Amino acid sequence: MTLALKIVMASVLFCALIGVVLATSKKKAVTMIVLLANGLFVTAALVYAYMEYAAYQKRMERYGLHEQSVVEIVENNSSPENKYAGFKYFQDYRNALSGYEVFLLEIGLNGRDQFSYQNTIRDEIMRHMENEEYSENYWNTIFTIAFDYDVSTKTYQRSNYSALYVVPAVYEHPDLDEDYGDLGDAGNYSFFERACQLLYISQKAKTVDRSAENITDLWKQNKAYVFTFFSKSKYDELCKRMVDDLIEIHDTITSTLNYEEFYGMYDVSDEVFLDFPSVEYTSSFEYSWPFSFWDRRFAENNASEVYAILKEIQDHYKD
Repeated sequence: MTLALKIVMASVLFCALIGVVLATSKKKAVTMIVLLANGLFVTAALVYAYMEYAAYQKRMERYGLHEQSVVEIVENNSSPENKYAGFKYFQDYRNALSGYEVFLLEIGLNGRDQFSYQNTIRDEIMRHMENEEYSENYWNTIFTIAFDYDVSTKTYQRSNYSALYVVPAVYEHPDLDEDYGDLGDAGNYSFFERACQLLYISQKAKTVDRSAENITDLWKQNKAYVFTFFSKSKYDELCKRMVDDLIEIHDTITSTLNYEEFYGMYDVSDEVFLDFPSVEYTSSFEYSWPFSFWDRRFAENNASEVYAILKEIQDHYKD
């Protein structure tokens, strides 16, 4: 029973009591005045009760969806204007919960919804990478990921072509659905963070605009970071052979007759592909990757721009 109804009932009972007193009292004038005053009070109580009831009706109209399930809402409101009714139900219900975000965080920390919690952290790590794109810290992170930085020895590994295997044309995403354990542990978190960063790199490589103009612009805007934070000793140890091989292979391929027609063909077998310009030449390299690298650049019409960038890098790090 609401407060308004309690006031109305009390006022009515008081009026009835005054009526009994009026019937038996000799001072009827005084009793009549009290009765009139109480009547005004009852009227005010009724108005208050009506206002409270009207407000209740409005709340029922607004939040009446809560009496149905999401499935029932979607099925019962199939018209276009109501197609988001299920979402609105969830939104209203969520907003009515107190401490909703804290509740979700506690679930994650307690391990009751491990993978959802990992996904939340993964999205935050990748969003942080995106927000830092092409900054000093961004490039330092990329170098650390691509070249397996060992904190204990303070050295980088993964030399020659291997660094580029982080972002090949077809990249198998790190398995982030497995349980990485307690992410509050520094070792577990570091391993998980690197997997998330690798996922970011692979997605970035697939979505970046590789047009000739954009590649040139990206290099001009960021080469200062590369030259500043990638030392000559690090370059000689990790990248020199790769850059030298790519440039040397490009020079050999482009000096071979009919190379444009050959690389314009698609769906050729590996045997045919590695026969050009000769089996002896292609087999002299540790991997066939540099040949397919230029095949992709020719197909994307950005080979000249990429070659110019590689030459600039090679010249910069020469003695």
